[in-house]
Amino acid sequence: MNKPMILRICSALMCTVLCLSFYILPVAAKTKEEIQSDIDKQNAIKTDSEQKESDFQKEINAMQAEIDVVNQKISDLNVQIAEKNAVITQYQAEMNGLQAEIDTADARQRELDSEISTTYDLLSERLYATYVAGETSTLEILLSAEDFATFLTRLELVRRIAEHDTSLVADLQSDIDELKSTTEKLSRDKAAVEEKQAAVKSERDAIASSRAEEHKARNLQESKQNTIEQRLSKQSQITEGAEKQIEELNAAMEEYDRKHAEEMENGSGTIDNSGSSNYPVSSKGMIRPLQYPNVVISAGWYGYPGHKGIDFTTAGATGNTYGKEIRAAADGVVDSSEYHYSWGNNVFINHGNGVYTRYAHCSKLLVGKGEKVKQGQVIAYVGNTGNVSPRPTASNPHAGAHLHFEVWVNKERVNPAPWLP
Repeated sequence: MNKPMILRICSALMCTVLCLSFYILPVAAKTKEEIQSDIDKQNAIKTDSEQKESDFQKEINAMQAEIDVVNQKISDLNVQIAEKNAVITQYQAEMNGLQAEIDTADARQRELDSEISTTYDLLSERLYATYVAGETSTLEILLSAEDFATFLTRLELVRRIAEHDTSLVADLQSDIDELKSTTEKLSRDKAAVEEKQAAVKSERDAIASSRAEEHKARNLQESKQNTIEQRLSKQSQITEGAEKQIEELNAAMEEYDRKHAEEMENGSGTIDNSGSSNYPVSSKGMIRPLQYPNVVISAGWYGYPGHKGIDFTTAGATGNTYGKEIRAAADGVVDSSEYHYSWGNNVFINHGNGVYTRYAHCSKLLVGKGEKVKQGQVIAYVGNTGNVSPRPTASNPHAGAHLHFEVWVNKERVNPAPWLP
């Protein structure tokens, strides 16, 4: 085999080995400082995102309140418009009635015109007949009577004709005058109603214009609200992403505890403590880790989901928990004394027979791994290291300070309360 071929084969083998090494060799785990930095960043992202979500929700609520006010105004304006329309309809009914009366009067006017025309024709015919008969006067007609009876008959006839003509003319004139008066009154009434209707329509149109402006205002608010809701939705995605990252980091915390538990010893689950301290001792042989008169429990066993321990703080005159002395609950040997991104500075003490205690979030550790401690010995100071709430800030560096205390029996966490006085 020639040299170039050997070189090519060796190169191919080296590439194969390098590629396989990515799967065979473990990836370097992050340091506790890197993990702490990661969770701090995710907590900061989550806190900022939640604040923005809260601000967006407040804006949405405020805009919804404004929209509700506008909707109420629109509703009120709709009622007013409906009332105006009812009045307009009423006026229209009145005008329709008056118009019907005017139409009736017009019909009566046409009838009178016809009667006047007929009367005029009759009078004209009689005058024409009189003219054709010659210039015979009414007196001549009367005097030409052959006897007195005929005279009286003719006189009565003449009187009746005169009365008929006079009555006919008078009645027609009276009807014409009455009809004229009625028509004029109906026209005035109709004009008055039309004027009122026009005024109400003007008021209605003004209200409708105001309603249109309110609709514009509501549409603008709804548009702004939709925009903020979209921003809220995006912000919620950011929050969910941060929460997912925190869940993964908390899973790493559980893995830390799991590995720690694997190294613990099993036993009877009891401790033989002679009561070497001067503090009250429980029936199980432990004292309280904080020996102050104003100590309170801020979160008990499962005080919130997943809380497997007891949180101690102080209240009252001394108030500030930060820096308080933490004492060993019983005699034992320090199993570990280190920093963890979630538990902060924390100490595990092996009390024998499978019983351990943990003291977390300390500001300072005073004992090291393998060191023997006595019950009541100060092993650390209360702090707010690791994952605490609220988070410390520049303006409040002691925020979230408390002691998280745990009891482990045969590799499992148990409720610490029965172990304490």
